[in-house]
Amino acid sequence: LMAARPIDEAISSAGGVTFEGLDEHLMLRMMSGVFCAGEMLDWEAPTGGYLLTACFASGRQAGFGVLNYLR
Repeated sequence: LMAARPIDEAISSAGGVTFEGLDEHLMLRMMSGVFCAGEMLDWEAPTGGYLLTACFASGRQAGFGVLNYLR
């Protein structure tokens, strides 16, 4: 390790499931009962607190979607 890379290169991941392929509960439209959250989603967010917050929030949304699906 020689030096840190610029912040614009420090992205955890890119790509993923598009929002068009999900319903409002983050369930896949083409696979009933399969939910996506966090870095499974196709969006690029700044790393750090913003990314963590969005991962937790989408996980919460998907979790409520699972509960709704199982009822």
